[in-house]
Amino acid sequence: MILLTAPHARAIREAADAGETAVVASVDLGRSRDDLALEDGTVWFPDGQSLRLDALERVTADPDAVFMVMDDELAKVTWFAPETNKVYTLRATGGWPALEISGILMHRIKDTDPKADAESKIATIAPVRGHGLETCCGLGYSAILGARTADRVTAFEIDPEVLRMTRLNPYSRPLWEEGGKIEVRNEDVVEAIVGLPDARFDYIVHDPPTLAVAGDLYGDEFYRQLLRVLRPGGRLFHYTGDPGSRSRGQNLPGSVKQRLAALGFTAARLEPGALGVSARKP
Repeated sequence: MILLTAPHARAIREAADAGETAVVASVDLGRSRDDLALEDGTVWFPDGQSLRLDALERVTADPDAVFMVMDDELAKVTWFAPETNKVYTLRATGGWPALEISGILMHRIKDTDPKADAESKIATIAPVRGHGLETCCGLGYSAILGARTADRVTAFEIDPEVLRMTRLNPYSRPLWEEGGKIEVRNEDVVEAIVGLPDARFDYIVHDPPTLAVAGDLYGDEFYRQLLRVLRPGGRLFHYTGDPGSRSRGQNLPGSVKQRLAALGFTAARLEPGALGVSARKP
């Protein structure tokens, strides 16, 4: 899969304008670099595809987009899925890309980036060891980072279109490594969790969509299930974001903290840097 963003396309074009016959550039969003041949106004990619250099102007003019090269043509990595009535887009960030669904970003990119955002979540429950649970996988960044030190990770993702995007995103590749530590399950975690054994997980990352979109994932019954499947002493991080404001009488992080404590979690505390709440099972 050949993927291009504005900085990488610009590097190719500048080399060609300077009269070079080859350039070292990335075609996987900066994950690696390849030697690309430049000849007669055309760039040749490692998989045998080619593209007219003039076409790169479309890429450089759209810095937030990720483009793929298919059949020697450019196409933006975005599509509409009739089954969900949503639009799925891979958004460039200069590093690990973000997922956007119908115009709503699924990652923090203001004053941070998706990789740093995932690292901040994992840091709240460090050290990460044993068997982890990722309730809402998305592009899989928290699961991938957790698997660097955990023995294994079970990750749930209800939306097959999101999993389709992980197949295209180079930074999601560890989700699908044969023999890897991560098991990805295309299931609704609200339904699936009731069938999981007690005390199965050493840590949980709960990173749900907004309350308006996924209210069940903020419900007391689901929190009871999280407590049940967590081993004694295990840690939970619950991403809440910072919707509303105290000035309008809305304080979702504070409410989540209080409810987790009332349901039996201990050491519940706000994690402002990660925009969420951490807690422990007694």
